[in-house]
Parts: sequence; C-alpha cells; structure tokens
Amino acid sequence: MRLALLFSVLATAASALVAPRNNDGCITPKVFIVSMFSPEDVWTAPLKLTHNVSLPGLSPLFPYVNCNAARDVCHLITGEGEINAAATISALVLSDKFDLRKTYFLFAGIAGVNPHIATTGSVGLARYAVQVALAYELDARQIPSNWTTGYWVQGTKRPGTLDGAVIYGTEVFELNTNLRDKVRALIPSDIKLNDTATAAAYRATYNYTPANAPPAVFYGDVATSDVYFAGNLLSEAFGNITQLWTNNTGVYALTAQEDNASFEAMVRAHKVKRVDFSRVVLMRTASDFDRAPTGKNAYDAFVADQGGFEPAVENIFVAGNYIVQGILKNWGAFKGGVPAQDGWLHDADIFHTLSMKRRALEQRGVERRRVQRGVPLVQ
Repeated sequence: MRLALLFSVLATAASALVAPRNNDGCITPKVFIVSMFSPEDVWTAPLKLTHNVSLPGLSPLFPYVNCNAARDVCHLITGEGEINAAATISALVLSDKFDLRKTYFLFAGIAGVNPHIATTGSVGLARYAVQVALAYELDARQIPSNWTTGYWVQGTKRPGTLDGAVIYGTEVFELNTNLRDKVRALIPSDIKLNDTATAAAYRATYNYTPANAPPAVFYGDVATSDVYFAGNLLSEAFGNITQLWTNNTGVYALTAQEDNASFEAMVRAHKVKRVDFSRVVLMRTASDFDRAPTGKNAYDAFVADQGGFEPAVENIFVAGNYIVQGILKNWGAFKGGVPAQDGWLHDADIFHTLSMKRRALEQRGVERRRVQRGVPLVQ
C-alpha cells in the first residue's frame, strides 16, 4: 500500500515539475506554424511576425521563434531532415517561455506528390505520417528474383508483411481526423490556388488524372524519409509500406523529410501535458511528382523543371492562412479542443503511448479514491 501510494505521489510531483509555468512572461499562442526550411516561411511578412523569441536548442540557422504583436500566432523553422526536426520541436515543447497546452500546431511545408492521388500545386491534409524508410534494404540489383523491391520492414523476412516486425515506435502517427475535417471546412471549396504555365505544361505530359488536372485541396498521407527518393519502383514500395503500417487505411500521397520526427517529439510532450497532440494539423503542398510520366525516364523526370516549386510554396499561405485565421476568429469553438475520432488515443502512435498514459492516470485515480476510503491497495 505504501509503495503504491509513493508511486502515485511521485507521478503527481513529476507531472507538476514538467508542466509549463504559467506566468506573465509566458507566451500562449493560439496557433503555432511550423516550417521546415526558409522558402516555406511565407508567414513572417504578411502576418507581421516581428516579435523574435530566442530559444536555446533551436537550429543555429533559425534560432528564433517569431510571433505577432498579440502573441497569438507564432512561427519557427525546424531545419530540414528528421534530426533537425526532432531537435527543434523538442527544444520548443520543453521551453518554459511558451505555454502550448491549448495551442493548435500547423505543420506546413512542401512535398513530393504521387500523381495517382494529386498534382503539383495541390494542398494535402494528412491523417497519417509514415516513416517509410525505417526498414531493411538491399540494392535492387541484388534482391531475390521474385521480389519487386529491396525494402522490407525490419524484423520480417520479405517485403509485404509485418510478421515478426521490430518496432521502434516512430513508424506511424495518426492525427485527429475530426480536426482535419474542421480545418478543411475553413478553406473555401472554390479556392483559387496558384499555378504556373510551366507546371501546367509539365502536368500535361501525364496521360491520367489527377496528375494532369489543375491543383486542388485533397486528403492524403505523408511518407517520411531523409532520403529524397524518386521513381515508380521506390514510390510503389513505400506506398506498400504505408499500407502495411496503416492497416490499409492510409493513402500514400506526399513525400517529405521531417514529420515523423516532429510528431515523436510532440507525443512525448503530450505525455507530460506540455502540448495536446490532438491539436496538430499536417498540411503539405505538392512541389514535384515522385515518379515520371508513363514511358519517361525516372532520372530525367527528377531533374526536369516541373514548375511546381513556386506555386507549392505560395499555396502554403493561400490555403494555410484560412486555417490560421479561422481558428483565431472562431476561438470560442476551438479553445476547448476538437474531440478526436474513436480509437485515436490508442492509435496516435504505434506504441499506444497516449492510451497507456490515460490508463495509468485512471488507475492512479482509482488508487487515490481507495486510499481516501481506507481500502487497502494490496489485498
């Protein structure tokens, strides 16, 4: 009984130590925008994010958080790649300069795009981020003759299975789809996304839709890989890995380098009540295709001027600002949070970390009530 009570007290004390201090100097943004590299910073000038906050642990290239005068919108740049993203987001969520417990996070950057799902210039809102390259690999020239790829999940014996998989815990994250629906409704259905003549001409080389259609807003998931890959063989392999980790509910649509790393830092911060992971939106705009048009060479497509970079960067703000302003203007509807879909707390990360935290809290509550009633914890 004494041991169980001690653990309960220690857990409560630890939570109190980790929770952010709420004082007059603490910034409490309603929306926090995360970019990955400097071209994605389409926010600082139009939103007048001129209040710079120096934060230890940020990238030496991007050492400041930038906020507006009201301190209700803030922005930072993580630096590219998984390591930079994890380090920067960890520094942010552990800082006592910010109280982020009710903050909505908009992770907004560019990405490669699967031409079977969307086209360049399009705006994707994700449910899943999948760390597709966390796998075994053989050079494709040395794979067994009956294999279609040199990538397969760690711990397994062949591609296409999770049997025996060794799980690191960062392979897949699921976001709040009810929040995704809510912010999608903030973006006008007739939104005019930016485009270029070069992008339109390159899209026309694809003989199927939506690749050759104008840019649009869509739902699709993000594959995370530090390796900047291209070509139909790798794209199809990582599409299959996406299906495995999401139990065939994910849609391999976009390719990027940071999201799973950022989300692992967010989940760990959620566990100690510094952020609310159910308040995360992942938006990626399509800058280039992940594979060539039918009959074309993969390398030539990779180095081609596809014309999608400029409109993709511009459309981060074109679409994303509707989300930012919509949350601010409707704060009464957003302040209390958006309840997530059934099962989300269990499925937010592959280790079911958040549901374990909930069960632990519930168990401590039961034990505390039993102690108050004088009921022994150990029979």
